[in-house]
Amino acid sequence: MNERGMVYPLILSLCFIILIFFSFLTEKVASERQFVFMQEEQLRQVRLIQQGVDRALIWVEDLSVYPAERRVNVSEGILKVVFTKISGDEVMFSVEAVTTRQSTKKVKVYYNVTQKSVAKWVEG
Repeated sequence: MNERGMVYPLILSLCFIILIFFSFLTEKVASERQFVFMQEEQLRQVRLIQQGVDRALIWVEDLSVYPAERRVNVSEGILKVVFTKISGDEVMFSVEAVTTRQSTKKVKVYYNVTQKSVAKWVEG
């Protein structure tokens, strides 16, 4: 067998192995970037929900008519808060946070008005 005839298939095989290695690395980097993007978006949602709950705790003290709804635009998105009276001293308010990238997170908070404390927090 000729030595020249062995070099070409060897080089071709080596290039194929290098191509597979770089495609694996590219896919790995892309999946890591997607994971980081999703984590950042979840942190934005949590910050928005916390801002909404903080504002709702202030607003609930001033409300006299139920059900009530408030919307507010903040730098990271839009907050929608809906207040509903459950009983004489318990108010439920739901906070919906929509980020600038249109992902949504919702939470329902049951608040005791007389004790000024959160009785229950339900996400989803």
